[in-house]
Amino acid sequence: MKRTAKMIIAIMMIAAIVLTSIGGNVKEVNAKSSYTSTVTKFLKAYKAKNYKKASKLAKKMTKDKDTSYKKMSKKQKAAYKKIVKKYNLETGLGKDYLWGYYLVDLDQDKKPELLCKYGTCEADVRTDIYTFKKGKAKKVRTAYSGHVGYVAYPGKGVMQVWSHMGYASVSVMKMKNGKITSTGYGDLKFTNKTNGVLSMKFLNGHISYSYSNRKYTRTLDLSELK
Repeated sequence: MKRTAKMIIAIMMIAAIVLTSIGGNVKEVNAKSSYTSTVTKFLKAYKAKNYKKASKLAKKMTKDKDTSYKKMSKKQKAAYKKIVKKYNLETGLGKDYLWGYYLVDLDQDKKPELLCKYGTCEADVRTDIYTFKKGKAKKVRTAYSGHVGYVAYPGKGVMQVWSHMGYASVSVMKMKNGKITSTGYGDLKFTNKTNGVLSMKFLNGHISYSYSNRKYTRTLDLSELK
């Protein structure tokens, strides 16, 4: 009898652990799905020029990371880390330097591509796009990215927001069969009615700034690639 009771307790404990694990995964999927749905609704409202609705949705877009970075293998992390460290971190007159790097799933395989943004100023800044294929980091394309910020769009690609001198445009970048595609959702002129449309959170560029002894220091965060 005692043995039977112990077996029942053990089975109940295992069931509880499994259910907890499933519950955690469901919460993560639901959170991702909910956020992605919000971005999709934002794009629809923005394209329809329903800026009042778009502004409300933008405020709910608070992710600064694409969760796909959690799916990277050690080999992929090492390959991406090696790429990022090749870019110059120190600023200097007429010398390209790293503005930030981003991990986003462009081809919807649940593993991120690597975007490295660099240049000397907004006039010449560009972004190198890498993917991980056959155990190696492979450069896919270099894209002009002056005045462009990136917004998380998990499971769909990445949202690009261009903004300059009172105007803005929104597009979504994806990758299919190794080729980069970009879909535009229209242009915007800033007015009192449209100022809140782009009040969403932009992706973390993994560079922080500090100031001491009359000098700015830029620190590169590689923790997600370890």
